[in-house]
Amino acid sequence: MTSKGWGIAAVAWSVLAVLFLGITVSAGALGLVRLGLAGDEVRVRLSQCRLESSGRGGSHVECSGRLVGDVSMDTVTVRYDGKQGEVVPAARTPWGTFEVVDKSFTSWGTAVLYPLLPLVAAALTSYLALRSGRRGKRQTAPSAS
Repeated sequence: MTSKGWGIAAVAWSVLAVLFLGITVSAGALGLVRLGLAGDEVRVRLSQCRLESSGRGGSHVECSGRLVGDVSMDTVTVRYDGKQGEVVPAARTPWGTFEVVDKSFTSWGTAVLYPLLPLVAAALTSYLALRSGRRGKRQTAPSAS
């Protein structure tokens, strides 16, 4: 491969590394919200729940309701398999939606482990970007003969 080819490979690996870092940050932020460690925690009284299909054969239950203690008539939507009249804790995500707060052991494990996968991928692609960049530099360096 030419030095230009190694340079292009280094840029491509760098772009992938940045993409994986972004996924890590968003997964970490969502995990913190779902555990109730970030975001404003509120209580939502569910008024109706319905089964939503996601197109490729998958489905989830989506519930809507009003915030408890809020005088506004705004309704919020959360993914939760609940019943009408149930009050559930929820927190606002940085991008404005609401997520149900779950502090169970499984949720803690998921919130910690889920961001690790893209973080490992970011580390691997960063290593490959550095390696490609060094190979390209090595090929363009004048030989000392």
